[in-house]
Amino acid sequence: MEEGLDTFVIIDGLPKVPQESKQKLVKFLLKKLNGVGKTKEDAVFMPLGENNISEGFAFVEYATPQQAIEATKKLHGTPLDKKHTLAVNKLTDIDRYGREGRVDDEYHPPKLDDFAEREHLRWWLGDPNGRDQFVMHRNESVAVYWNKKKDNPENVVDRLGNVVDRLGWTETFVQWSPLGTYLTTMHARGVQLWGGPNWHRIHRIPHPFCNLIDFSPGEKYLTTWSFKPIEVQEDDPVLSMDEDGKNYIIWDVATGKVLRSFQTHDLPGPTEDENGQPIKKKIPWPAFKWSADEKYVARMLDGQSISIYELPKMALLDKTSIKIEGLRDFEWAPATPQREGVKSYEQLFCYWTPEIGSNPAKVGLMSIPSKEIVRTRNLFSVTDAKLHWQSQASYVCVKVDRHSSKSKKSMATNLEIFRIREKGVPVEVVDAIKDTVINFAWEPKGDRFVLITAAEAPLVQTAVPPKTAVSFFCPEKSKGASVGNFKLIRTIDRKNSNTIYWSPKGRFVVVATVLSQQSSDLDFWDLDYEGEKPEAEKDLTANLQHMNTADHYGVTEIEWDPTGRYVTSVASVWKHAMENGYHLYDFKGDLLREEHIDKFKQLAWRPRPTTMLSRDEQKQIRKNLREYSKDFDEQDRIEEDKERGAVVEERRRLLSEWLAWREREKEDLAEDRRELGLDADVDGEGEGQGEDKKGEEGGAKVVEEIMEEVLDESEEIVS
Repeated sequence: MEEGLDTFVIIDGLPKVPQESKQKLVKFLLKKLNGVGKTKEDAVFMPLGENNISEGFAFVEYATPQQAIEATKKLHGTPLDKKHTLAVNKLTDIDRYGREGRVDDEYHPPKLDDFAEREHLRWWLGDPNGRDQFVMHRNESVAVYWNKKKDNPENVVDRLGNVVDRLGWTETFVQWSPLGTYLTTMHARGVQLWGGPNWHRIHRIPHPFCNLIDFSPGEKYLTTWSFKPIEVQEDDPVLSMDEDGKNYIIWDVATGKVLRSFQTHDLPGPTEDENGQPIKKKIPWPAFKWSADEKYVARMLDGQSISIYELPKMALLDKTSIKIEGLRDFEWAPATPQREGVKSYEQLFCYWTPEIGSNPAKVGLMSIPSKEIVRTRNLFSVTDAKLHWQSQASYVCVKVDRHSSKSKKSMATNLEIFRIREKGVPVEVVDAIKDTVINFAWEPKGDRFVLITAAEAPLVQTAVPPKTAVSFFCPEKSKGASVGNFKLIRTIDRKNSNTIYWSPKGRFVVVATVLSQQSSDLDFWDLDYEGEKPEAEKDLTANLQHMNTADHYGVTEIEWDPTGRYVTSVASVWKHAMENGYHLYDFKGDLLREEHIDKFKQLAWRPRPTTMLSRDEQKQIRKNLREYSKDFDEQDRIEEDKERGAVVEERRRLLSEWLAWREREKEDLAEDRRELGLDADVDGEGEGQGEDKKGEEGGAKVVEEIMEEVLDESEEIVS
């Protein structure tokens, strides 16, 4: 009792048991109690009532008041078993809440507030014109816009009529959640989530000095990370002492509650250079990776293990990490896999390990929750490997950089493609690649891919980019539903391209050069061109056509809108200060809009949720697209007529103002002439006398006519 009553808690919600079962219940309860602090059996007092039956509550003494506080935060509301849930409160709360007059002796039912409908967080999807939104961050201002083809974007306005353009809305950057529900802003005191038609704050995530965030695929959970360890105050209403000194926190987005916190792993390699200066190391991000269905989140300890936690309780799967010697990287399948012959629930992840001693490098596929290794492949002379999942988890491509066993210099790249949906998960090897692959990207929801190769991959970014080649691959045509072997469609040599951006709907792809002082090309390609197909490509499932080449000097980033209709290229002041701004293109590469904006930082399209239409419904829409296009073209024409009419009206207004001003000036001038004793007729044209004089002098009459005429108007439909 040296610490007073601050070390005591009251635990309610316990089962009522006879005296002979009391000790067993106390021992079972201690397992939970000691998970948040230190206590012992003789520090648990469980009173007995009539017939020697426990009363359903107990008094527990902890070693320190801090442990008692932790018990109330961590154990309150946790289930003891299927029928009993713990209610944990500090004993001193009785003094705070139970004083005379604070608690009414008579029971009064709680007052329920009237139902208030919440704002629809996906309201923007109901735009009658099907427009998309994007957020723009320039200087210290953040604004949200509706995209409008060739015209300047239109400010989004909330229900109160306020333009969504706020100064100092974020302190570093902004980020959309994966389905577009929330706009996230970053602040010294934490992270804030905004949304709804009124753009109010929906959640506050109090992670101080947070540097990076990562949402789960369905937006249920959020990972926050700060380089600086968290310092928790004793009276913090959200963070507990468990978070003190940690760097990562995983949150439940709906409730804003902490699920679990972690420290940053020490990164491998030396910490100082030859001169004793600290070496800056790039932290792997995201450090916690989500399964496709959000049931698991996993973290890798480089070279040793993978720890998989079950959500939402964040309990370690089977209470142990998966030991994998030499582990270098792993990636979850981005969709729930559909392996042939497997009917039970599973999630897959792919991992790889380097050569260790005489053991070869290895790529493996593991099924969760069983932890069964469903496929492995040994690799030799491996310099590095990268894991690339196809969006529907139909394939995973392992890009393997190989070296000569003698010189250890990188020589070429092989692609090891695991066909997940086929029996036994066969592996197809694409080894006809002579140079090193520096970039690779699957077609979303498709089975084609693009890669960029260089004779020698640059270790660091250089002012003069190396010459590269762009290669397009697709499967051969095959009978039935099976997918044929992957074959090269075409290779484009002597390029400087270094990045690949597929349309989110597939088919179209932009291959570009970014972050380069020498080149800034954007090549727009169509892999399902409807024109004539070359004879050599008749047996392939693609018809490749180059549509356009655009140029944006100083481009630092490229992004498609979520519908695949538009592409933006950005020159951000975060990378350089030359000609900052953005370009907007259509999917064919035609420039629609170009804006140079001082201190332009960021442009990000608002994502859309997955469509609710079935595959058959989508096919039906594609089949009747020309019929729908007529309606859309008519809407575009009406909109253009409105805009043209608005321009004409504006011109008429300006002309009317000018004529009125001219008349006022003539009247003022006439008044001045009368005061000076001169003829008030400014033009020297009296009503009769002026005409006679003009006739005598042979003067000419000036007539002004203002005409408006449409010189040319044409309409072109591009398929």
